[in-house]
Amino acid sequence: MNIEALQHFNKVYQMNSINSAAKELFITPQGLSKTIKQLELEFETELFDRGPRGMEATEAGELLYARSQHIVYLMEDLKKEISIISGRRGTLNVVVTFSSTAAIPVEFLYEFSKSYPDIQVKIKELPDESNLNQLFQEEVDVGLVTDYEDIENCESELIALGEAVVVVSKEHRLAKKDQISVEDLKGEPIVVKSVGKGKEHSFVDKCLEQGFTPNVVHEFGSIITAHRLCELNGFVAISIDFVEDELKERNLKIIKLKEKIPQNIYLVSRKRGIQSKAIMLFKSYIKDRTEKS
Repeated sequence: MNIEALQHFNKVYQMNSINSAAKELFITPQGLSKTIKQLELEFETELFDRGPRGMEATEAGELLYARSQHIVYLMEDLKKEISIISGRRGTLNVVVTFSSTAAIPVEFLYEFSKSYPDIQVKIKELPDESNLNQLFQEEVDVGLVTDYEDIENCESELIALGEAVVVVSKEHRLAKKDQISVEDLKGEPIVVKSVGKGKEHSFVDKCLEQGFTPNVVHEFGSIITAHRLCELNGFVAISIDFVEDELKERNLKIIKLKEKIPQNIYLVSRKRGIQSKAIMLFKSYIKDRTEKS
């Protein structure tokens, strides 16, 4: 058994299919099937039930998947550590969501490599509503995100506090106020940030708590779209305070909400027994920046 075999097993487990997993791995289904059969021979048990619904893990397969992820993580970290010790440049894979970059700029993240030239930062920037779970299981070492609850086997630390704010044009009837309640938004055409599948926006939840359903007419991926709808259509946008502080749109009014709706940033990494030196250094670098700001 080798690490590659475990990685191939993990992919089949995640996709419930030899053919789909083979496409992702850029190998033939026959070669992948052979790898799975070799693992089954080595463990002297079946790891998958082959049926009409695809490859479903047996009890032994479930156990192997739970353990193999940890083994693969440790080996990846070990390779990075040895690479750095031996003088080769190691790579730290970082994911950031759009909103988090307003509080912690991407250029600052790249500055990490200047402080630690043996560690190269590779950053992937994604929408807030992205499903990050699989990325963290396969390639991401650490991330700065606004929502971590759906990421399995992770540990998180609060990095920056934020809260939801209301954005309107300066001609809007609410623009004369500096603070309002969610009840003041009854009947208003509302635009909110897109959220992941099966989730509800925290602002919508707050409205439901107050006994009414908000009139959400648009879910935006880009805050620029939300701002244009406020300016040109008179809509009301629900945004985040640190995002608006960064953009400073002159034609819009930012209004605080009496009901606090947290919109925080978290530093997330995969949970493992021993953290790699690169991850520990990156975490310290981020926390040092946020504590000073």
